Formats: sequence, C-alpha cells, structure tokens
Amino acid sequence: MAEESDDETYCLCRRAYTDGDFMIQCDICKDWFHGSCVGVEEHQAGDIDTYHCPNCQPEHGPLTLKRRRNWHRHDYSEINDGEKAVQSGTVVFVDNLKSNKKLCDDEVMVYLHGSQLTTQYFEKHGFSRPIMIKKKDGLGVKVPSPEFRVCDVEKYVGPLREVDVIDVNRQDDLLMKMREWTEYYESTGSRKKILNVISLEFSNTELSELVSPPTVVTRDRLDQQTLAGQPP
Repeated sequence: MAEESDDETYCLCRRAYTDGDFMIQCDICKDWFHGSCVGVEEHQAGDIDTYHCPNCQPEHGPLTLKRRRNWHRHDYSEINDGEKAVQSGTVVFVDNLKSNKKLCDDEVMVYLHGSQLTTQYFEKHGFSRPIMIKKKDGLGVKVPSPEFRVCDVEKYVGPLREVDVIDVNRQDDLLMKMREWTEYYESTGSRKKILNVISLEFSNTELSELVSPPTVVTRDRLDQQTLAGQPP
C-alpha cells in the first residue's frame, strides 16, 4: 500500500491515499492505483507477477500472473526443489490427509442435546473434544432462520463492513468488505482460490438483534464478571 500523504494524489481519480484503502503500484510508471478504480481486489494481488495500469496497458500489455511451480507450498510460485516441507492447506497436504486412516465420528465427536450443555458439564468433562448439539432445545441459542443468506448478512451489517478472511491455500489473512465477500460467495463460476471467513464482528449492528449465544456462554460471562468484581 502507498504511504499516507496530505499532498500527493494518486490513481486515475487523482485522490489522496486514505488509510485503509487497498492500492496497487504499476510496475511500469510506478504510480499507485486504488484497487476499486482499476478492478483489482486485495485478495487477487498475491497472484499478480507484474501489474500494468490502464495507462500503460496499451504499450506494455495486460498484467501477468505468477506461474504455478509447486503444489505443496502456500506460495505456489516458489521453485519446487523437493526439499521444502509440505504446508497445511495446500493440494498435497489435503491429498495426504485424505489418504490417512479415518477415525469414526464417535472417536472424535461428543453428541449432546441442548439442555445437556451446562456449566456443570464443562466442569466435569472439560472441552477437549468437539461437541455437536443434536437438538438445540434447551440450548438457549438464537439464530436466524435456515433461509438466511450471505446477502442478508450484508444487508444487516452493511456492504462496507470489513470481514477477516483467509486465503486457504496461501494461509494469508485478508480484509474484505462485506460486499466483496457476498460477490465471491454467491459467484457461480469456477473459483481459482478458496477463501474462508475467520470472523465477523457484528455486536453493534442490526444483526446482533437476531443472534444470541447459548445460555451456558452468557452464564459463564456473568460468573467471570462477578468473580472480577465487575457489574454484569
């Protein structure tokens, strides 16, 4: 990204850099461009080898992408010398994982009804295995209807809300606007990369009115606040 300046202007729009804007530098003229102005999103930047801005494209051609040189590293453009370790999330890692001995669900999961998930349960059994709730009755959780879609999330939190996203293959953390994530998620074409949402903070949005955590979580928070001498 470009460094913030009160005087310099950039891009086709000739605006100054604003903190938080994603910008990309042209490898020919060395000027900086807002991704939103030139149609490049932040999560796409890691795949670009050389970027040519709209002004330089007529003479130097379009941007070029990095060539794939390996299937076992997050940076797929690294030379495959066969000596570097397989990294998690890569194609080779997933293939190896699929070929390993599979455990039965009962060896991994704990199955409970909502009413069984209590503070007393955690005090007795801890939380060392994933828990799946078969029926949410008694759980005290509040969630939107099954018809609630990603575009509905965007409606409630706002299209400019930032979302923490991870590029699965590269294991890179990214920031995307909710509008960009909705477009990615609802796209019907073949995806060149897999992106997952890490977290979405919605406490101060309208979405918070549609969601509440399980009773056991609320009670645990109250207990911790009481022990710390804080008001509930």
